[in-house]
Amino acid sequence: MSGRPTWGSAAVTGLAGFATGWLVAALLVAGRPAPQPAEVTAPPTSTVPAVPVTVTASVPPATVTSVETSPPSTTTSVVEVTVTPTPASTAPTSTTPVLPLTSGWRD
Repeated sequence: MSGRPTWGSAAVTGLAGFATGWLVAALLVAGRPAPQPAEVTAPPTSTVPAVPVTVTASVPPATVTSVETSPPSTTTSVVEVTVTPTPASTAPTSTTPVLPLTSGWRD
């Protein structure tokens, strides 16, 4: 036998290297610490100086128990409308000539 590798042994070696690469990548990913959550900061606040407010009470609050409404009223008006008759409409005439539909393609 010669010392040359066969196609089968080359394929097995290639697949073994491929699997080893995946194993190393998985171990590297598994060994990393978990990503830290983003730090949440409170929005900036500003302080405004206090302003004095004076409230004066006027009338004590009252409760409405009933409301008087007037009955609806009816007004009659006479309106005169004059309508002028319009002439019978005719078909509109076109001032622009009608062009035949043509294609933009040429032979």
